Amino acid sequence: MDFPAKILLFGEYGILLNSMALSVPFLRFSGRFGLSDHRFKYLSDNEKKSSNELKRLLRYFKDSIDQFSFLDLEQFENDVNLGLYFDSSIPYRSGLGSSGALTAGIYSKYAINLQTMDYAKIRKQLASVEAYFHGSSSGIDPLTSYINQPLLIGNSNQAISTPDLSLFFENYTLFLINTDKKGNTGELVSHFLEKYKNQSFKDKIDVEYLPLIAQTIEAIIAGDFESFESLMKKYSMFQLSNLDEMIPVTIRKHFEYGIKTGDFQLKLCGSGGGGYLLALSRNFTKAEDYFIMNQLDYSFINQTEIGHKK
Repeated sequence: MDFPAKILLFGEYGILLNSMALSVPFLRFSGRFGLSDHRFKYLSDNEKKSSNELKRLLRYFKDSIDQFSFLDLEQFENDVNLGLYFDSSIPYRSGLGSSGALTAGIYSKYAINLQTMDYAKIRKQLASVEAYFHGSSSGIDPLTSYINQPLLIGNSNQAISTPDLSLFFENYTLFLINTDKKGNTGELVSHFLEKYKNQSFKDKIDVEYLPLIAQTIEAIIAGDFESFESLMKKYSMFQLSNLDEMIPVTIRKHFEYGIKTGDFQLKLCGSGGGGYLLALSRNFTKAEDYFIMNQLDYSFINQTEIGHKK
């Protein structure tokens, strides 16, 4: 079974503070478990690296065994000892949820009593597993990968639903912009949370950014793309001005161009700091011409690569 990458459309960093969020599976990249027929003898270097990571993860689980009682750790340990690995095409530290896909895979394969459809409960358990990779997790990335559908997190994280985003993707073209730099989610999340202790920064996030996330998502869900255009511009401006540490210096001028012309808008894709950025545009030709002229490493996201509501 494959577990897809994800794209967090809106809610980066805000989701750590119980904001709304909107996420979609990204089917271009995915991961799945494999098991060596001869233990470790014929594993490739990447497969051995993955297998060793799973051994470390097993020790993490066993050190807090009560916390992970929802997992069949005995079976997980048996499989790890036989040469279990996670074969993933999701670029590492790219903002596309490589750890989320692995977490979703572990949960799907080893969680006990999977009959529940309580997304809030599943999310909490997934977050506890993914915290191994980043120190803190909202659980959104692995939940998106696990259910393989668009995911809407309501205000104060009270409601989780699977919206129909087909109208949005009919009106907007999405591009991935490769910054050619690796991000580090754990460090960036820690930095953000530390910075949030500063009252001035906290006020900007609470008073401006979190409501902006909610308004932007609500405009998408309502199909109000006139309002969305204005909100998306503010969204990009806020990230450029207040989350600048997460945006590579070489990319900032492109944020500014998009804000100025309206040909496209750039935003973080995940925690930022490198990896991919997300560009949204209603004018495919103008956006693509700019990316080509500026020699940006970009790719167009085909609608068939985005998981839709089933």
